Amino acid sequence: MRITVTIDQPTGEFQERLLALLSEYAANVEEDVHWTIPRAESYYLSLPPRARRILEEAVVRDGYVPSEELRDSENTSLRGHSAALKTALQRGTTIGQWPAGMQSPIEPQGPGFGKVVGYRMPDNLVQTFYTAIKRAKK
Repeated sequence: MRITVTIDQPTGEFQERLLALLSEYAANVEEDVHWTIPRAESYYLSLPPRARRILEEAVVRDGYVPSEELRDSENTSLRGHSAALKTALQRGTTIGQWPAGMQSPIEPQGPGFGKVVGYRMPDNLVQTFYTAIKRAKK
């Protein structure tokens, strides 16, 4: 038997109690940690304008945006942009917009130190975020 429960914006306490209850009776309880259009739209709307631009540019470029398309000049840093993307993801978990364990929809690309060379969105998320951004701009 498979039972699917969808609860929009649960509080952290409610979510913990429900999962504890389910774990008593179910051998395998798994959370839905997939990006949906409503979740993607909420994430997008929670971002500051420059971080929104990263998502938009990645979506229109089929999942990858090179850093030179985002920098105002070659010496401009993108450091704060990554922080805004991560913070919005954490904040969404904290306020119950999505469960803990959601993967970041976009990741900085680079050598691991120094300047970011671009941002990549997984191929399977491009259409979801395209639709979400389109809805958010209406």
